[in-house]
Amino acid sequence: MRIGAIRFPLSDRTADGAQDANARMAKMAEELAALRAIVDDLNVGILLLDKENRVQFINQPFRRFWRVPDSMINENLTFDALMHHSRGIRAYGLSQEFLSDYVCKQLALIRAGEQGPLKIRFANGAVIQFRCNMLPNGGRLLTYGNVSELVKETDAFERLACLDALTGLNNRRNFLLLAEAEWTRFRRYGRPLAFLMIDIDSFKSINDRYGHPAGDDVIRWVADTLRKHKRTSDIVGRVGGEEFAMLLPETTLDNAAIAAERFRQAIANCLFTVAGQSLSVTISVGVTVCRGDTGSIGELLKEADVALYEAKRCGRNRVCRFVLPPAS
Repeated sequence: MRIGAIRFPLSDRTADGAQDANARMAKMAEELAALRAIVDDLNVGILLLDKENRVQFINQPFRRFWRVPDSMINENLTFDALMHHSRGIRAYGLSQEFLSDYVCKQLALIRAGEQGPLKIRFANGAVIQFRCNMLPNGGRLLTYGNVSELVKETDAFERLACLDALTGLNNRRNFLLLAEAEWTRFRRYGRPLAFLMIDIDSFKSINDRYGHPAGDDVIRWVADTLRKHKRTSDIVGRVGGEEFAMLLPETTLDNAAIAAERFRQAIANCLFTVAGQSLSVTISVGVTVCRGDTGSIGELLKEADVALYEAKRCGRNRVCRFVLPPAS
């Protein structure tokens, strides 16, 4: 024995070692319980899979997201079983037609170990963002974060970017994007598509006499009238200062002219009050339709502009149709 060394009976050392091991185990259990409490308190669903896609760990937020009951939690639970469970409770905000495609995409991300992200929209409107991380042992760490508020804010900003601030109608940029979509549908199926250009008559004199705030009120009133009298399928936008455009799907030239006349009369038959005075407001409308030889939505817009100019030239407060020039 070395000097200064202390000898203990073997049985004492064994007992102390067991006590130390028990203390370490107890401490680890406390730390794991604290960690579990933290993970369960997160607003993020966490799922840990082994390389065979068996569930190794599942936290409470994940169980709340997917309504996983206690009866499902066992050592043989697989991710596929969880996916089938989610179908059964119809948690997804997707039709059955698209659900299988979505599930395949999620499984493909997990197999590839790609992070994603992939957004999931629930039937109740909540939006969960899914990510997948590959682990060194071949397993996967899946996280599901609630991004509903962020998505709502993003959607709101996107809507604002598409709307005219004064009237709430489509702005010029978004109207033309929607027009291109309708144009593509016309080219594919050959369905009727009409186009109106609408302009408030003598608008400069309204601004000069009553001021720009009154002019803004008139623009809003005309926009509201168009919105009130159009069909649900019609698309209307403010494309200039006092100029509006409207697409009328499934509408022939004759029916488009009838609709334009209805808009004209609705506005002409009402008196707009500004600064305590009654003001008569009128509009002029140019009408055209897609034909087999129409080259683009821009060409359609130009034709409606030509018809609108003709309505102005003929005295305003009227509807004019675009007439093809005679063949030379």
